[in-house]
Amino acid sequence: MSEELVISYPPPEELTDADFERMLLTRDSYTAMRDERVERERHAPRVGEPAPDFKVERLSGDGKRSGTYLRLSETKGRPVALIFGSYT
Repeated sequence: MSEELVISYPPPEELTDADFERMLLTRDSYTAMRDERVERERHAPRVGEPAPDFKVERLSGDGKRSGTYLRLSETKGRPVALIFGSYT
């Protein structure tokens, strides 16, 4: 992965002490956070690549677990919207 993808995470040497203070991070904690995010992005699918296959349990109409599952690969050829989040 190229460094261009990490534009929102500039190298720590490009940041001032005021930048770290504003982010409420030390230089070391910023560096560790940036390294972890750069590594995670390295393994993420690129725009235009197929999403990795996975399966999720379907919920019933009243939001309860149904015991049936949907695998993403079962939807091949049909539009799919994926919404990830938490309602807790």
